[in-house]
Amino acid sequence: MEKNLFSSATDIEQDKANISIDLYKRLLKFTENLKKDFLKNSKTFENQLEFSLLNEECYYKLYSEIKDIKSIKPLNNFFSEINGLEELNKKAYKFFINPRNKSIKGLDVQLGNKFDEALMNFFNSIGIKAGRADKKNKRLPDIHILDNTKNIKAYIEHKYHNAPFMLSHKLIGREAYEGSITMDTKKIKNQIIECEAELDDRPVYIVHWVDFHHLKGIFFNTLSQIKEYLNLNENEFVRKSRDGDYKLVNKVNLKKGYLEKFYPPLHEMGDFSELVKLLSPNVKKP
Repeated sequence: MEKNLFSSATDIEQDKANISIDLYKRLLKFTENLKKDFLKNSKTFENQLEFSLLNEECYYKLYSEIKDIKSIKPLNNFFSEINGLEELNKKAYKFFINPRNKSIKGLDVQLGNKFDEALMNFFNSIGIKAGRADKKNKRLPDIHILDNTKNIKAYIEHKYHNAPFMLSHKLIGREAYEGSITMDTKKIKNQIIECEAELDDRPVYIVHWVDFHHLKGIFFNTLSQIKEYLNLNENEFVRKSRDGDYKLVNKVNLKKGYLEKFYPPLHEMGDFSELVKLLSPNVKKP
């Protein structure tokens, strides 16, 4: 008899989770060349851009079955429920607790563009017309979505997250699986101003591609949600600077990276199935 990984959820919630997981697995097929070519010389964690049964169980237990932020449990509560999670988390702790790299800004941008391309190619493969939105103005969101009349239906600001904040419990009082979806405070504030000035009333979705060692999937916020979070808590954490945050201009180190961070709550985000439904050309914009 097949194991019921989602025993405490309603049928609707289980269907949504199953659809979201299936969509994510299909998305990963568009990253095969990225992993083989672009990341081949990078130091990556052992299950980056992979999705196993353990990750499926983590999706259910760490996201779908938790109804709200008040129901969040410490990760170690799940060690007895999810086979292999404790050992995997030990490996991840050793890997991510060390400084990962010097965050070379140009390479970070190139890598971000590769993940944008994978997401756009996936959307186009399922009939959602996606293209770059920021060719002329880099402050605009990364991706636009077209409707059946080739008018812009919505925008996506896309973030790829693969490094969990392993000290989140100690430093910001959050669990790493839900408190590691990092956003740059000043950058998103500037982008909100630009979006409200340039994009009329078209919806903007902040899409998070989460590729942690345990939790993996596509989740999203609306721009209005992000504005609310910023009003409540602008800077949840200020990280230490590193070499990649600066560039040398006329023998002077000028800051180019963002140090002020905040972490929107995972359990107030929509899932992949909801996002695809919202972006479908047959659905009117909200």
